[in-house]
Amino acid sequence: MVEAAALTLEAVWAALDEVMDPEIPVVSVADLGLIREVAINGSHVDVAMTPTFLGCPALAVMQASIESRLLALGADHVTVRLLLAPPWTS
Repeated sequence: MVEAAALTLEAVWAALDEVMDPEIPVVSVADLGLIREVAINGSHVDVAMTPTFLGCPALAVMQASIESRLLALGADHVTVRLLLAPPWTS
């Protein structure tokens, strides 16, 4: 595991750029504008994400992919919160 020192905002955002939308695998969740906020507290990373729509079938996959990628970066705990307002727009 990578040391928690690698958990900078820049590193987390770079990692989120590697998490692809499962329905459009050439576009990352960051590029789509789904990630609204990132906060780091020690080795805990909190990500606020807005889905494209509430019933998005890929939502659980995206949340799991974000968590997995950030754990691989060195986080000990990852929370992926859903923000429904303001709604996502293209």
